[in-house]
Amino acid sequence: MARHKDLKQLGKLIAYVLGRRPDEFGLVPDDEGFVRQKDLVKAISEEPGWGFVRRSHIHEVLITCPDNPFIAEDDRIKVAHPGLAINRVKGVVPPKLVYHCVRRKAYPVVCRKGIIPMGQPHVFLATTKELAIRMGKRRDPDPVLLSVYCKRAFDSGVNFSRQGELIYVVDHIPIKYFVGPPLPKEKKETGERHKESSLIPDMLPGSFMLDMERSEALQHQRLKRKGRKREIAWKKTRRVKRKQGWLKAQS
Repeated sequence: MARHKDLKQLGKLIAYVLGRRPDEFGLVPDDEGFVRQKDLVKAISEEPGWGFVRRSHIHEVLITCPDNPFIAEDDRIKVAHPGLAINRVKGVVPPKLVYHCVRRKAYPVVCRKGIIPMGQPHVFLATTKELAIRMGKRRDPDPVLLSVYCKRAFDSGVNFSRQGELIYVVDHIPIKYFVGPPLPKEKKETGERHKESSLIPDMLPGSFMLDMERSEALQHQRLKRKGRKREIAWKKTRRVKRKQGWLKAQS
């Protein structure tokens, strides 16, 4: 394998990740202890020196590792004899503050409905910003980081579980128990422009829109020109009369 990493070393790393500290790598096993292979590949490839790892390397380990300690089912994998540390502890008292990342496109929805599972069975909260961002970047290259007031949520009746030492698990976080950056103004302006455009009826072939403001402006210009013509005619008549009066006086 590339970069002087052999299958034996990779097998040891996988055994540590799955059997001892999945939380350290931002992984949360399901109720049966499995994690998805693609999630495992992402977590391992984030480690220095292991960026080349692909799913094919995981399959090589499963085939060649002596006394295979892993169990693979479909797209999932786990160790046959995991340590007690990976078991999820339910009904725990969470810390005051933890962190969670959401996809940037989903952030407006989160601001309205709260933090909910999106493509995952539960909401996973990290005890550090670094781990939350690491987990969030697996789903969005530029995720939105949220600060979650777990203790307040717990006091209001939200149930928490703990996965290892670094991850807490919950089903839902109401909007009043987390904070994040303000929504971009561009989103609001775009929505307003869309709303305004929706008020304009569709044009039929051969039809045209009557611009009332432009029509009123043109009418005002016509009246103004007409008034100027009347004024010019009146001045001309007055000059003629003056000239006639002057001629009579000279004669």
